[in-house]
Amino acid sequence: MARWMSLPVQAWRHERRPGVVILLYHRVGGGTRSDIDVGARVFERQMLHLKHHCLVVSLDDIARFASRRTVQQANRDIVAITFDDGYRDTYELAYPILRRFGLPATVYLPSMYIEGQRPFDFGGFQRTADDERPRPMTWEMAAEMMRSGLITIGGHTLTHADLSEADVARAERELEECDRLIERRLGILPRHFAYPWGRWSPQAQAVVAARYETVVLGGPAKNPYVGMDPRKMWRYPVLRTDGFWLFRVRMNLLDGGGAS
Repeated sequence: MARWMSLPVQAWRHERRPGVVILLYHRVGGGTRSDIDVGARVFERQMLHLKHHCLVVSLDDIARFASRRTVQQANRDIVAITFDDGYRDTYELAYPILRRFGLPATVYLPSMYIEGQRPFDFGGFQRTADDERPRPMTWEMAAEMMRSGLITIGGHTLTHADLSEADVARAERELEECDRLIERRLGILPRHFAYPWGRWSPQAQAVVAARYETVVLGGPAKNPYVGMDPRKMWRYPVLRTDGFWLFRVRMNLLDGGGAS
């Protein structure tokens, strides 16, 4: 994951055609030194900047735009906010900020961890100073966020599996069981999916694309409207080392987004 998360932004910087920028967050205010753990105050400043300078939409909006082809005629960038894994701090710290600013976001859940309330056991670099593993949100927390009308729940496999290494049968099982749990606990069938670790393979992509309206993976940030495939969109990982000022500089690179 570290390799794709550290990809340079030159590809975005040189892409001047209008398109979709999907921001990827993991943790907010988790108290670790991990680069995927953005401080809560920095996150608040980032969201305030998006509120005032960017057009932030939901992935449901992007799916509708793409299905109607109206997105092809758009002349300014749009931004979507996403969170992976369903950390409890997404509910406790990030969600209140999103709600205060009225910003929509999508949270992708590896449903086995939510169901069993099992501390996340992938990525040891995410542990706190006292070696505690981060805990997932509960189904009740996810349901409360959904009821706000701002938060959409997406699938992230059952076990946070690396689908680039999975055969078709395992990929189908990971998706089916993930979606079944989400539907049973939240009453919705996920329409959106994020690859764990940002990794995919052609055989996994065929299975995933048949189930979801939007699919995101790791890589450069911007998805130009012309030729955009909503089932194969890149995301830009927002890191702790970005802080506010580097985040602002990168967002200011959006063509026509009105940032300043």
